[in-house]
Amino acid sequence: MLDGEAVVDVSEYTSALKRWWPLIAVASIIGLVLGSLLIGLQSSSYEAVATVEVRPLVTQGDDPNLDVNRQVNTTTERAIAGSQRVAERALALLEAAETVGTDDLDDPEVEALAATLVVDTKVARTVVENVDISIPADSQILEISVAADSASRSQDLAQSMAHAYLDFRRDEGLAGTELARQQLLAREQELILELDALSREIASANSEAERQSLSYRDVSKREELAGIGSRLANISAISINAGEVLDDAELPDGRAGLPFLAGPMSGLLLGALAGLGVAFMLDRRDDRFRSAPSELTQMELAPMGSVPVGRGIFRLGTDQAIAELNSEAGEAYRRVQGSLLFNLDQSDKTVVLVTGTNNPHSTTTVAANLATAAARAGRRTLLIGADLRRPSLHDRFGLDNVRGLSDVLSGNIAVDGALQQPPELPNLRIIPAGSPVQQPARLLQSVALGRFLSQVKDGYDLVVVEAPPVLSVADAADLGRLCEGVVLVVEPGRTSRSDVADSVEQLRRVGADVVGSIVAESTPV
Repeated sequence: MLDGEAVVDVSEYTSALKRWWPLIAVASIIGLVLGSLLIGLQSSSYEAVATVEVRPLVTQGDDPNLDVNRQVNTTTERAIAGSQRVAERALALLEAAETVGTDDLDDPEVEALAATLVVDTKVARTVVENVDISIPADSQILEISVAADSASRSQDLAQSMAHAYLDFRRDEGLAGTELARQQLLAREQELILELDALSREIASANSEAERQSLSYRDVSKREELAGIGSRLANISAISINAGEVLDDAELPDGRAGLPFLAGPMSGLLLGALAGLGVAFMLDRRDDRFRSAPSELTQMELAPMGSVPVGRGIFRLGTDQAIAELNSEAGEAYRRVQGSLLFNLDQSDKTVVLVTGTNNPHSTTTVAANLATAAARAGRRTLLIGADLRRPSLHDRFGLDNVRGLSDVLSGNIAVDGALQQPPELPNLRIIPAGSPVQQPARLLQSVALGRFLSQVKDGYDLVVVEAPPVLSVADAADLGRLCEGVVLVVEPGRTSRSDVADSVEQLRRVGADVVGSIVAESTPV
């Protein structure tokens, strides 16, 4: 932190680029190709634009109350202006103007002839596909742009679309007012007939009360009749103003579209940006450890060092994986066991459980080599194979698995009967997993396991218990609560942060003391 501000770790981003550069390169190439194809497919057409001001259809005339809505819904008007019906009307206007021999699309003769023409709907649909209508911000203006394969054709179509749109609005407005007038006239005739009938009923009424009731109805209908007359007068005063063409379409001076290089360059840039975005997104979602020591420190899992676990590192056979004394791998394990023993000695602990998150091979290799390094350093060391489900610890030393921990916990043999000593390691004793059992969990949860660990720890300087991964089965948690400390094996590039967090939580939930972690590398340290 500097002055309360976080320092940006650039290495986090550069490392992501190094990991995902093939993805970024492929995305960039795809963008380049697509950009080239799209610019090549781009139609080299001409575009002309006509500008139309849209006005409310009904204007106020003599009565200001008629101006009930001065606003225009430009979204709706844009849909109307680009519709199939307007395109058909525009084509009819062009054909009629050519027949009459005039360029004036508002000529009454042109409009009358256009109303009788039938145009090809397929051609109209093609026109609609090439129409683009935009609305300048905070305005009641439509900019009608039409693309065509020639400059004159685009100009004619843009101009005719503007006029056809205004004609369409005007006709709709006139039709609306005419419909309203006809409805009012029909109601007027109904009222006249009803009043005549009421007059006869009043004349023949038998009582004053009946006559008065009929008179009230007569007055009400005469008031409605007077209102209809007023509304008919207002309709007569209505004028229709659909709008006007502000700017006629001009002849385009060149083809529309982008320069050819704009496609490949834009595609390359967008592809690279997309690749970067996907790469950083994948990197964020991938919570595997990268620089394990620093990340483990942040999770409060003190790393004791890094050790190799790959089979190709050791030279004792394919199944055996014990580092030679003076090899680089052997030195790595010696340093880590020194750190572990220092930690255990500080708190007077002897029994340590070695487990991992998912991979049993790495856990077994680390446990075997830690015990071996401690024995070579002169420590009396006991290595216990507690993976009763998939035992492989004995293979690391070329030993048999005829008898072992399961036999001791079952009461079939004594502890001394399960001990084995690898050649050339006089300070190391090994108790393998032993005979297969149907229910390993029952043995690992038994009182016998606690008695066994209490019995063996007094005779050794270090007791290493090899357990299956925490997230595979619950055996590691059963063992961890009885051991004095737990070491978690973490593999960079394979073990995720969430797996480590879950493993630690499960161990600590049963009271296990997680004393630290060991980074297991698949390549030499």
